[in-house]
Amino acid sequence: MRPSRALSSRTRTLNVFAHTTALAVESNTITLDPDVKDAWGLPALRVTYKNHPDDLRTMAFFRDRALDLLVAAGAIKKWAFPVAEVTTSVHLTGTCRMGNDPATSVVDKHHRTHDVPNLFIVDGSSFVTSGRNQPTCTIQALAYRAADHTVRMAKTGEIPG
Repeated sequence: MRPSRALSSRTRTLNVFAHTTALAVESNTITLDPDVKDAWGLPALRVTYKNHPDDLRTMAFFRDRALDLLVAAGAIKKWAFPVAEVTTSVHLTGTCRMGNDPATSVVDKHHRTHDVPNLFIVDGSSFVTSGRNQPTCTIQALAYRAADHTVRMAKTGEIPG
């Protein structure tokens, strides 16, 4: 069966995007803004973020591999977005590092803070870096694990009242 003229004249486009990771940089932070308040008069969150130069090189590497994929697939025309600083949203990780030593980490292996016994921080901040494109499933798994441990600790009295 011969394709119709309308079908054969359609443009076919393929986009290739890659999620890359960003290095944990001490200057990238989430803090309370001293001036901006939310609807309840509480300090608003302030996200301070700047890509590390290696982040930009990683983005360029993946962009170039995406172009290679298009060539291998037989693309007739191809173009790439420029690599630029991230200014929209990011998954900040590495801000509350996990570890055994309170001098070099914020939370222990169960996400319990070293200095505040009743505080558990269960999010992507304990990751040194994002090991896969979206950290949500890993965060959820760690949250379930931390919750199970917290319940065990509460039952044995290990969490102060």
